[in-house]
Parts: sequence; C-alpha cells; structure tokens
Amino acid sequence: MITNQLLRPASIVVVGASNNVHKPGGAILRNLINGGYTGELRAGNPKETEVQGVTAYADVKDIPDTELAILAIPAQMCPDAVEVLAAEKQVRAFIILSAGFGEETHEGALLEDRILETVNKYGASLIGPNCIGLMNTWHHSVFSQPIPQLHPQGVDLISSSGATAVFILESAVTKGLQFNSVWSVGNAKQIGVEDVLQYMDENFQADKDSKIKLLYIESIGDPDRLLFHASSLIKKGCKIAAIKAGSSESGSRAASSHTGAIASSDSAVEALFRKAGIVRCCSREELTTVGCIFTLPELKGKNFAIITHAGGPGVMLTDALSKGGLNVPKLEGPVVDELKSKLFPGAAVGNPIDILATVFAWNIVKRNLIILMLFWLSSGHRDWLPCSRCMTCCMRRCRHAVNRSFPFFPPSILPERKLPLSLLKAM
Repeated sequence: MITNQLLRPASIVVVGASNNVHKPGGAILRNLINGGYTGELRAGNPKETEVQGVTAYADVKDIPDTELAILAIPAQMCPDAVEVLAAEKQVRAFIILSAGFGEETHEGALLEDRILETVNKYGASLIGPNCIGLMNTWHHSVFSQPIPQLHPQGVDLISSSGATAVFILESAVTKGLQFNSVWSVGNAKQIGVEDVLQYMDENFQADKDSKIKLLYIESIGDPDRLLFHASSLIKKGCKIAAIKAGSSESGSRAASSHTGAIASSDSAVEALFRKAGIVRCCSREELTTVGCIFTLPELKGKNFAIITHAGGPGVMLTDALSKGGLNVPKLEGPVVDELKSKLFPGAAVGNPIDILATVFAWNIVKRNLIILMLFWLSSGHRDWLPCSRCMTCCMRRCRHAVNRSFPFFPPSILPERKLPLSLLKAM
C-alpha cells in the first residue's frame, strides 16, 4: 500500500534523530534539511530538546500528529513505536531503517509481523525494515550518500538492498545520470519491488513521469504481477533494466541472510525478463550504463564508428557490436583521406579508428579526439558515434572542455551534436 503520505508528506518525524550525522538518525535528518524539505520537520530523541535545529521530543507520545515517521531505533522498540504513532499520532506512512528483523532471526520475524499487522490495520504504508529509505523530489528520506541530482524525468531506482542502491548511485553519478526517485525496500514486508512497479504502472502519466526504471532484485515474490506491470509500463513507453541477484545456490543463501529473500530459478528469471521486455544486467556498471543509454534518442540504423586510443578495446567492441547484430563497416575512399589529413601520422582510420594515445603528449591526444569528433559529428556519415572503454578515460580527462558543448555520456555512446570550432581554440 503506497499512500500519498509516503510520497508527499506534509510533516515528517525522525524517531531516533541525532546530532551525530554519522549515525543513521543523524544522517537522514541532515539529508532532509539539506534536500530542502518544505514541510513540518520533527525529531524524536530522549536526551535532546533540539536536534540539528529541529524541535525534538523525548517520547513518541509527545510528538504532534505527523504524516510520515522514519524509525532509526533498535528493532525491539519499533513495534510499540509504530502502534503509538499510527493509533494516536495519525501517522500513515513508515520508513523503518533498523535491521535485526526477519533477515536475522525468528524473533525478528515476529517483530516484523507485529509491525505489518499494525500498519495494515490503520491503512499505512511501510518501507523496510532494514533499508536506507526513500528519496524523491519531495523529500530525501535516506541516510546515505551520494544524493544524486533529482529531476522529474530522471530514473526511478528500486532496490531490494540499501547498500546496493548506494553502490549503483555511486556509479550513476559519475556518468551524469539523473534520478527521479530511489526506493530501498529492504525486507519488503509490505512494499516490495512488484508493489512499487504496480503503483508506477497504475498511476503512470506519460507527460510527467519518468520512463526509465532500474531494478535490483533479490527476491521475486509475485512473478505474475512483476510480468504484468513491467510489460504494461514498457507498452506505455517505459524502459526497464534489472539485476536479479541470488540466482545461484550460494547467491540465494547470501540473499536470504541479507534481506530474507527467497530464491528464484535463474532460467525462470531469464524467461520472465525476456517475456516482459526487461533488459537483464549483471553488474552495477552495466545497469547504470544501460540506464544512460535509455536516456538517449532512439538509435537509427546499425552502422557504428569506433574511436579508440588503444587497439585492443576497439577490437573487443567490434566483436561485441557484431555479435549484437550491428555493423562496424570499413571506411574507404574520401572519408579515409580526410581523416588522415586531420589526424597525426600512424593513426588507423579503417574503423576502428585508433588515434594512438601512447605515442603523443596528452595535449595532442586531446586535440586528436576533438578534431575527430568535430569531423565525424558534423559530416553526417553516421547517427551515432560509439567509442571504446578506454576512450571514456579520455573523455573524462578532457571533460572540462567538451562539456561546454555536450554533456558527458556513458561508455560506448556519444550523441550526435555539432561542436563549434571555438572549442578547438580553447584547447
């Protein structure tokens, strides 16, 4: 059950708030403040009257009526706090950061059951327990860093694991990938990945909502529902990529001890993803790179040019593109002659195009790269210009210059843009 109080709360209380920002209760309060939350913000702390400039209450019974409660307190204290907040303080959304529940012991599972019974009784939402929280353009209710740039047309990330969500964010931020929301469902006692997808599907607005979903899944509790809503979102114009972890025997055991996840057959997962149209990824770099590619205009045609400053990666990328049904045509005729006239002696121009970074000073390599992009992107020969992984390092190093005319894009893909000659003069 996903309520408006969870997504757009008018008031938030952090139970277990702290002045120590290295603790979850302190870090999440800091992120809420720094994130510009405009609603009423409160804190629960038995020893303080004010925490980070926010009024603090010693007992949850003293807290005014609030819409969203974030709990950063020991697991055994959570059921009673949830009961008081839901029954007496009209709280209709909970985010429980605490661990020590069903992912660890049978006693912890019983605590979870008590919490679930309470939130269902009062029609409240529950994220967690054992999670980093929820972040959207309305409120940054997470205790982790980094906080990515948020935009309504950014990516929606839904993760079974809080640490993995952070791991994915770290990769995405370096690529310039923007986010609309980040969901860490943790043990998913009430709200899991399928529930979030269902909500996004049933409330989808094509002109307002993000069309890119990235998933990290440790357990698929309801494959039919996942299939239905993922397929529905894709039919509405969305793109979905996902990592399904815990598919091996050892991996499923690790996932079970991590978030209490139940194993799924790898072949069944593969079939489910293929039928739904979900792009399956195997690492965070692959997931975030696919997410970046999803943000680009649709590919037109199958011909690619590869630019590299090292031959080996160019060869590997040629193989990967060819096996994927794409073309890396040999360049011949006037195009080759013009490229040779613009690049330094020794550069290979047959495609892959190797500008030989190792034999030149960096400023010459950088000039080679910019000349080549100017030539290719203004010539109209191809719609897209892929470059090998090592060229991404070049792009990062000359990013301060290139960014004046087009933003940094992920490994292997650069969009078609016209670069002004003034950019060369700046080099």
